[in-house]
Amino acid sequence: MSYDSVNPSVTRETHANNLTGIASTAFQRILFFQKAKLKGVKSLVVTAGTNAAAGVDILIGTSSVGAITHGTDTAGTVNSSGDINSDIAAGSYVELKGKATSATMVNSYTIVYEVYHDDTATF
Repeated sequence: MSYDSVNPSVTRETHANNLTGIASTAFQRILFFQKAKLKGVKSLVVTAGTNAAAGVDILIGTSSVGAITHGTDTAGTVNSSGDINSDIAAGSYVELKGKATSATMVNSYTIVYEVYHDDTATF
């Protein structure tokens, strides 16, 4: 979408680096002070998991919106959630939560989102 559009949006990224997988536990929450749309999540494997089902669930608040399975991918492998396109309310958060079999992996994540231009920040 162009900057002269009546509904401009800017794609932004935030990073969560070198997170150690913890089975069935949140290992990163990113708080949003302004209404946004989660476009997707990408990951870079730092240390391979030891289980084929290792990965993360992606939640907005307590609602699951996607997942990434890393399995035993080698270091340097890039994975993606695919398109998520889910709204994030002002004051809510995106959570990366380890799948039940994810106790040994280490990954870095990029959270891709768009901020709504007509919303105000909540503090």
